[in-house]
Amino acid sequence: MEIIINPPNSSVFLNLFGYNLRYYGLILSSAIFIGCILCYQLFLKLKSKEEADFFIDYIPIIAIIGIVGARIFYVIGNLDFYLKNKTEILMINHGGLSVWGAIIFGAISLYLYLKFKKRDIMLHFDFISFALPLCQAIGRFGNYFNQEAFGRPSDFFIKLYVDKAFRPEEFAGYNYFHPTFLYESILDLLIFLVLIFLLKNKNKLKQGTIFYSYIGLYSIARIFVEYIRIDSVAYVFHIPVAGFISFIMLTASLICLKRLYIK
Repeated sequence: MEIIINPPNSSVFLNLFGYNLRYYGLILSSAIFIGCILCYQLFLKLKSKEEADFFIDYIPIIAIIGIVGARIFYVIGNLDFYLKNKTEILMINHGGLSVWGAIIFGAISLYLYLKFKKRDIMLHFDFISFALPLCQAIGRFGNYFNQEAFGRPSDFFIKLYVDKAFRPEEFAGYNYFHPTFLYESILDLLIFLVLIFLLKNKNKLKQGTIFYSYIGLYSIARIFVEYIRIDSVAYVFHIPVAGFISFIMLTASLICLKRLYIK
């Protein structure tokens, strides 16, 4: 059996007063909204209304910082293009966000804020990271509508048809590619299931376990996906930057888990 994923008819879902509203932005904002609702309910059920309201107070700022960080990482990784097309730097609706940029900028800003407010840092990191893989699983479909973040040419039973305008020049003669956006989305859902299991057993675990587990599991998923993707333009030691960062984050998460449980 062969499954062919055809490209979308358009990346625009609505034209409002001459401005195109794209599926990418709609899906991304929906993913963030769903993640916020999930986290709020988590704080409400497992902690208190006061802690849930505290989360709602800071999360819009942290989300904005995360998006800015995601864009900065992506622009730096594609610097040659953006130096020639400076007006594109702010066009987030055209795609181009780095997940690691969002995680790193978001985590640093959240840590500093919680430290300043004298709150339980790892509690908030655990609850937010619990929702992140679900957000990412949803958000990855924005790549489908932008026809980006796909993999190498594929003859696998499931494959993605990419319009000629979106194919890299060296692969212009190929029609079908690995739908890596879908691979990562499925892997994110599997990570979410693992985190559900950890959350159900949270009384047996130390704080920070969910956060470090998320970082480690997502790093493994991203290393796999980066091996297939062909849109990386920046490399470190012949390794795509995202894959290199994933390896560092995987190592760091394993060290932190070891220190958490083995004195």
